[in-house]
Amino acid sequence: MKKHLSKRRVVVSAIVLTLAIASGVAYAYWTSTGAGSGTANAATPSGTLTLHATFPAGIYPGGNKSVTFTADNATGANGYVATIVFGSVTSTGTCQTMLAANAGQFAMPTVTSNTVVPSGASLFALTGSGTLSWTDLAAVDQSACKGAALTLNVTST
Repeated sequence: MKKHLSKRRVVVSAIVLTLAIASGVAYAYWTSTGAGSGTANAATPSGTLTLHATFPAGIYPGGNKSVTFTADNATGANGYVATIVFGSVTSTGTCQTMLAANAGQFAMPTVTSNTVVPSGASLFALTGSGTLSWTDLAAVDQSACKGAALTLNVTST
């Protein structure tokens, strides 16, 4: 006796066969190996560090004072201060006029710091201290700066 394949048996067989093939394909995807790469740009610094120089009151022509440094970092990444470089000393009024007319009165050797300043830091103490010197100019009356506020301007690398 010959059995006829019913429509239902054909459909069920087709579904079973399809599932068997699909499971083999899925298994192949799960056990595959591969390689690849991706590319993105690194962050660009979005700001700079703000340096602060602090020295005690009372500097005078021919004298010097020790200087300490701090930094603010409002950027979203850590900053780095390798060295601190003297820029200038400024003031106001007649003191500034005398300083501008007689450049080079103040000096400070470059300070090695090598300090990482964390993102968001404020008044973060930097490694290294400097010595600010004020040259006594014998031929110039420097008394315009008696009691004047002096600002030490520095930069970093």
